[in-house]
Amino acid sequence: MKNSLFWRMFLAFMAALIVTIMVLSFTMVALMRAERQAALEAEVRVQARDLAQLMQVRDVTAFWQFDPSAASSAAVNRKIDEIQETYDAAVWLVNSNGYAVILNGGQVSEETLRDERVIEQIKRVLSGEELRQQGLVGQQIVSIGVPWFNVTNTAVLGAVLLNVSVQSLAVDYSDLIRYSLLAGVLALTLGAALALFIARRQSQPIRQINEAVQAFAHGDFDRRVTIQGADEAAQLAQSFNSMAEELGRLDQSRRSFVANVSHELRSPMTCIQGYVQGMLDGTIREDEREKYLGTVLSETQRLTKLISELLDLSRFESGKLPLEKTRFDIDELILGILFKYERRIEDKGIDVEISFKEQPCYVLADSARITQVITNLVDNAVKFAAEKGRIVIWTHVVDALCYVTIKNDGAGIPAADLPFVFERFYKVDKAHTSGGGTGLGLAIAKRIVEQHGQSISVTSSGGMTSFVFTLERTDGA
Repeated sequence: MKNSLFWRMFLAFMAALIVTIMVLSFTMVALMRAERQAALEAEVRVQARDLAQLMQVRDVTAFWQFDPSAASSAAVNRKIDEIQETYDAAVWLVNSNGYAVILNGGQVSEETLRDERVIEQIKRVLSGEELRQQGLVGQQIVSIGVPWFNVTNTAVLGAVLLNVSVQSLAVDYSDLIRYSLLAGVLALTLGAALALFIARRQSQPIRQINEAVQAFAHGDFDRRVTIQGADEAAQLAQSFNSMAEELGRLDQSRRSFVANVSHELRSPMTCIQGYVQGMLDGTIREDEREKYLGTVLSETQRLTKLISELLDLSRFESGKLPLEKTRFDIDELILGILFKYERRIEDKGIDVEISFKEQPCYVLADSARITQVITNLVDNAVKFAAEKGRIVIWTHVVDALCYVTIKNDGAGIPAADLPFVFERFYKVDKAHTSGGGTGLGLAIAKRIVEQHGQSISVTSSGGMTSFVFTLERTDGA
């Protein structure tokens, strides 16, 4: 089950969620740590400014004899002690002439004051800038300097430099990690629940379809998939249900086809077997054998026609019977076919009405296959027309199409049977099929017309049954 779509989706969601939470947590901790670091350094800078503010009220001349222990320097001393205790910083006081005093280790050494880098940075502060630089007096020391001005803020009297170790400026962010882990666990728990819900919801349609497919494999075509919504899964379910209906119909058609073929083959074979057996065992007298041999011949011809039509239908449905389109006159073709049925038409006393709107009417099609279509339709019209009835055949052109219509009067086709007349072996009322057809002619006609990219339809009302099909028109040049 771990290889199922549900678990693959769930684990993929969880992996993406874990990576996202880790990236966001690390980013958040890094940003907040940087923010705290900047805030701490800003705090040290404020302390340096406060000390510079206290130094502002002192006299420049007195600075030369500055005594940190003097009572007049009590406020300065307290601030310096506070800075040293809180930040472990070395405090430098530098006057405008470059004379420096270090408050936690005595006077600054001459060597340090002669360092060009130190001199350059002190000059920057004495020019009125503020300083933040690491490595000025040591690689692990951060120097923060601010100028102090006279009481009127018109001239720089000196500079205050706080030299703080990197360790003293390092912020404690263990609480950030703790809070980040807690938030990550909560987010992961919530995300796992959502991932479980989403994975289950997304895999449910596939599970339903899989179960339906397995049912189909066992011949159950009644299973349907129900999925609410209008997303791809719902569309897939709708397509699947349509496929299920089509498969069910095809299965029913297959069963009906097998049953019909069996019936159509069994009847003539039983007849042939009975007559032959009667001749062999003497049941049929010698003087009657010629009559029954004629019946046997008729049944074999019927079998031959049935097999031929089955092969044609199979080739049409498989696409293995390519069309050979040529230009020909459809009206001339119809007249030639009617001539073959002249004797049957006269025997039934049928009145044939022919109306050709354009003569000649050229079409582009496979003449042999269209002959097969028209022959089938004319044969049905003659077969089912009433005694002394009427057949109407006419052609007319609309834009690039030629319409061929073949009508006959008679009992007609019930409305309930109209949608199925082009299906294989479908016969309407056995009482109306005295001609003993195979039930394949209209199915073959439909396949031929559709292979031409055209359509065929049937209507039956008012005692008239009408078949209409279209062909591609072409000019007579």
